[in-house]
Amino acid sequence: MLSAKKLKHQPVLLLVDDRPENLASLEAVLEDGERQLLSAQSGEQALSLLLSHDVTLVLLDVQMPGMDGYEVARLMRAKARTRDIPILFITATERDERAMLRGYESGAIDYLYKPFSPDVLQRKVAVLQELQLSRQRLSLMNRNLDEARSYYAAILSTAAEGILVVDEQGIISYANPAACQLLDCPLIMLESEPLQKLATAPDSNVVPWENSLFFQHWHKKMTYRAHDALLFSPTGQRLPVTLSSAPLPPPHRGLVVVFQDNRVPKQLQEQLLKQAITDSLTELFNRHGFLQALHAAVARSQRNSKSLAVLYLDLDGFKRINDTLGHAAGDQLLRRMAERLRRCTRSYDTLARLGGDEFTVILDGLDSPEDAARIAEKILETIVAPLELQGLQIAVSVSIGIATWPDCGDSVDALLQAADLAMYQAKSEGRNQYRFFTAEMNGRARARLLLEESLRQAVATEEFLLHYQPQLMLSDGRLRGFEALLRWQHHQAGLVSPAIFVPLLEETGLINSIGGWVIERACQQRQRWQAQFAGDLIISVNLSARQFGIAELVTQIARIVEQCQLRPNQLELEVTESSLMQDLEHSQRVLRELRQQGFRIAIDDFGTGYSSLAYLRQFEIDTLKIDRMFIANALTNGKDAAIVETLIQLSHHLGMEVVAEGVETTEQLRWLQSIDCDCVQGYLFAKPLPEAEASRYPGQVSLADRAGL
Repeated sequence: MLSAKKLKHQPVLLLVDDRPENLASLEAVLEDGERQLLSAQSGEQALSLLLSHDVTLVLLDVQMPGMDGYEVARLMRAKARTRDIPILFITATERDERAMLRGYESGAIDYLYKPFSPDVLQRKVAVLQELQLSRQRLSLMNRNLDEARSYYAAILSTAAEGILVVDEQGIISYANPAACQLLDCPLIMLESEPLQKLATAPDSNVVPWENSLFFQHWHKKMTYRAHDALLFSPTGQRLPVTLSSAPLPPPHRGLVVVFQDNRVPKQLQEQLLKQAITDSLTELFNRHGFLQALHAAVARSQRNSKSLAVLYLDLDGFKRINDTLGHAAGDQLLRRMAERLRRCTRSYDTLARLGGDEFTVILDGLDSPEDAARIAEKILETIVAPLELQGLQIAVSVSIGIATWPDCGDSVDALLQAADLAMYQAKSEGRNQYRFFTAEMNGRARARLLLEESLRQAVATEEFLLHYQPQLMLSDGRLRGFEALLRWQHHQAGLVSPAIFVPLLEETGLINSIGGWVIERACQQRQRWQAQFAGDLIISVNLSARQFGIAELVTQIARIVEQCQLRPNQLELEVTESSLMQDLEHSQRVLRELRQQGFRIAIDDFGTGYSSLAYLRQFEIDTLKIDRMFIANALTNGKDAAIVETLIQLSHHLGMEVVAEGVETTEQLRWLQSIDCDCVQGYLFAKPLPEAEASRYPGQVSLADRAGL
């Protein structure tokens, strides 16, 4: 017999017994109006009801004809739909431990023996029913949670914005696919990474998490927004973004960071900005861009105390060409003039076309106003060169006005007005020339340019010569060698101070050619001294910063030494600290190559440059030359004396020889002897000597006489 109550959204109990009277007894005890009861008189009927109803609890008779309770329980556990339904076995047999174990193995969770107490039955059913309902509710919650998780995961996965979840220590715990794609790296590279690594440039020091804006806003429970930020992926990608971060709601501790790719908007913004500040005809700055650049340049000059110059250019005769050949030819001419201006200015100078045939140049970071004059001369030479226009050879010139900051005004308007006035002055005095805003500056600039021209002629006419200053060993007064020093014998002014012409040689680039000449001439002189000065007499030659950067320097020096039949260790190359520090990697490589060839290396004027003891260890150096400034003050200044003594001791520990420069008194000599200095050089022994006088210098000097002993 099969009977069923009307099903409602209530707990459903399935009563299984082959005896109708037993089913009636169970229904009488369990019917309370709050449950739905199903009855089955066989195992087959029970399995059929289980497939068609959501049953909460099964009360199953063990002993039934055909399919017994054990088989029903086993089949229930074999199917996913019914395996989790609790089974309460009801049996009339005596308590049998083996039967109980078999029941539990089949899937029963409890036993009830007939005859049973109605109260016990009701309580057991109530407990099992509640447990099952709780399990079902929990299962439903888990399903809902899984669905919600899947739903929100789908949202995060399909979101175009990058989303990061960061814990309170600043470590990334989650990144959505868009974040991985935008940062061009897999999820495994982002998880467990500090957020600060992404928000800080790779070559910058990472700010501690507690000092970051992310943490500070999170700590205050505030949202942080950055509309123009940069993220740096672990693979080295640089991504401009708009980002925001907000605290996670309690009980979570952390924050969520959302960022959006800003590359396309940034490119559009840059294009619009470029259009706003660029002259469409020449691709130079327009007036608006020029004024922005000039404001920025003045601000920089105020910070670094460097000079600044504005050149105001006006083409001479442009209106005639424009009227004769037409506006198209005039536009072509203006473009060609812009190209020429680019060629004769530095890459970091600012060029602009204000309108018509008027151009401006901002020369930033000048050491002196004369530097502006040199560039103006170059512009004049470049612009005046003829060019072909519509089959005609056209030559135009330019008038240039120069105003410098802060001499001609401390504002943008004042500078521009001064340069404009100076340009009109250049036009009124004949065109194709430049004029400074003040006559005094004109004079200084002219003097500088005349000196440069004389220097170029001196190279061509070989007005340079070498003087030689002796270096003596303090141990026995033996002549260690000579330092070759460049001198300029001007055909009218006589000897010109090296302090005047050597910087000009550097600036004009002439130092490269004259530097090679110095090495060759010094080596030739050392070759002539082979018979006169026995032993390993050293000839020392200075290398300039520009010369030290020549790619073929080592090959050039090796060739000269071989031609002069010298041993490499007879030539000592002196390099200043500043030359070495311009490019450490290049300096180490060149010094290593020179040492491998056998040449001696000396650091000249030590203490006047960067004065870093670190590169005494990094670089391969034979000799340390202590600058004359320390020697001059050592006897009156305890700090200078301590520096000299420390440098000597340190150099000896590093296997270097020490030469003290600028020794001029017997007191200095005696003191240097007392602190174990190796070698001395200075006016106490000889000034830099012409070749003939140097050749007569003795091979050994009595230091006792020089020291007054």
